[in-house]
Amino acid sequence: MSFNIFDENYYLNSNPDVKAAVQAGTVKSGLEHFQQYGLAEGRGGVSPYFDEGLYLQKNPDVAAAVANGSIKSGLQHYIQYGEAEGRSPGAFDEQAYLKLYSDVAAAVKGGTLSSGLQHFIQYGQAESNRVGVLSGTTGNDNLTGFSISGKIDYITGVDVSEYSSRANGDLNFTSQNLGKGEVDTLSGGSGNDLFVLGASVQPLGIPQSFYVGNGDADYATIKNFEPGKDAIALAGYSPITYSFQPDNGNLKISTMAGDLIATVEGVTSLSQISGNTSSGTILMG
Repeated sequence: MSFNIFDENYYLNSNPDVKAAVQAGTVKSGLEHFQQYGLAEGRGGVSPYFDEGLYLQKNPDVAAAVANGSIKSGLQHYIQYGEAEGRSPGAFDEQAYLKLYSDVAAAVKGGTLSSGLQHFIQYGQAESNRVGVLSGTTGNDNLTGFSISGKIDYITGVDVSEYSSRANGDLNFTSQNLGKGEVDTLSGGSGNDLFVLGASVQPLGIPQSFYVGNGDADYATIKNFEPGKDAIALAGYSPITYSFQPDNGNLKISTMAGDLIATVEGVTSLSQISGNTSSGTILMG
């Protein structure tokens, strides 16, 4: 059992009755309350990195255990078993982080760290060479970047799995449906955000756009996009394979066949920043 994910201030702000009890001296701390009462009560609000709904969506076996009463909540499962099993606590993608950083993976395997998330919280988010990866599910997701100012988050609303490292440092991954049938909301945080709307996906290894197949019925909405700071990754080698259409102060990105991929709020145009021929993506910002 590990309480590494617990954030004292976050818990107190999420549970005002506990905060009042700590201030009154009834309990010593939020952590003491959570360990003695909160976990058994099914309380949440322990960390900005844990998302109960996403955890249950990503782990149907845990969702089934919660539904039949075998365990109180997804949070209880994560604390007692999930972190040690290498499960992602929510949007933060544990396996992606470990694949990106072999030194962190070695520290977790050796028992120095309990998880990649522990490293990210304690060290990684402040280290210039680390990025956080946020990924979604096969359902409709609402993801928000969480890195501190000046840091980079990779944000994608599609489900990803079976990561493997590429020679250039990028990641290969597989996806069940590449966002088809999904309506995701991706919001930028205080850091620099890279919104991933396409990539070279295994097993084919060719550039594939996400949210393609149901016309205007599946797409991502990108919020809090900051030009010059954030970027959007599209599959392919040239922006001429896409349509960029201003729409009431926003920008719609579609395939040339008219299949909507994303709406970027508060932006009416994008320019190409760079292209990556090895990963088959172009960056727009």
